Amino acid sequence: MFRAARVLYDEAMQRRSLQAPLSGDCAVFLDIDGTLLDIAVTPDAVTVPPFLPVLLHRLAAARDGALALVSGRSMADIDRMFGTGLAVAAEHGALLRGADGEMLRAPAGHAALTALAAPLRQLVARHPGALLEEKQCGFAIHWRRAPDSRDALVAAATRLAGGEDALVLLPAHSAMEIRLRGADKATALAHFMQAAPFAGRPPVFVGDDTTDEPAIAWAAAHGGRGLHVGRDFAGSVEAVRDWLAADRETAGAAPRSAFD
Repeated sequence: MFRAARVLYDEAMQRRSLQAPLSGDCAVFLDIDGTLLDIAVTPDAVTVPPFLPVLLHRLAAARDGALALVSGRSMADIDRMFGTGLAVAAEHGALLRGADGEMLRAPAGHAALTALAAPLRQLVARHPGALLEEKQCGFAIHWRRAPDSRDALVAAATRLAGGEDALVLLPAHSAMEIRLRGADKATALAHFMQAAPFAGRPPVFVGDDTTDEPAIAWAAAHGGRGLHVGRDFAGSVEAVRDWLAADRETAGAAPRSAFD
């Protein structure tokens, strides 16, 4: 039993050593699905480990609030999973909210999105297992439970939305995002970094998907680090969480067990 526990401990330490520890003066920006949480068959099926919201809030507090969740999910989804009190960039940066609850960016609805809702619902209904995620500033078509429908869904979505200048289509994990043009995760980082508590700190962003690449590049180009789960953490969500937990331990908080 002791040997097995030791192996688990050594593996955890190896995961943590994949990247240099976070510095206490950095601003932290974290994607959610595929970065903090394992991707599930549907967005609602993800599992949030009980320690994770506590860890994130403690990391934020240690940086005077300079930690933000940057996700394609809706604001309501993020609040449901992690609680309020953190800075959030929802829907790929279309919606921004400070840790104090103040909305920093909240665009009005767009006629192009309204016109797409019914056709997209009809499209997804023709493909059993496919899922349409409706958001304030866009849509996501998921085919993880209908992989054979991928090509048909992509072609139809492109035909429906591809000619609209106000919209952009982006590939994601077993999904396609349709959202308003002009906001992405890089612009979200740029907005947060203009004011306290983020301003003046080196930015550190961690993501895993195509939609994260602009923010990864932005953080690296602005004196910080842009990290990719696949390239920098061996594709392991657990490695990212262990890395963050190691920082919390350095700050003097009670460590998370390596064996839970």
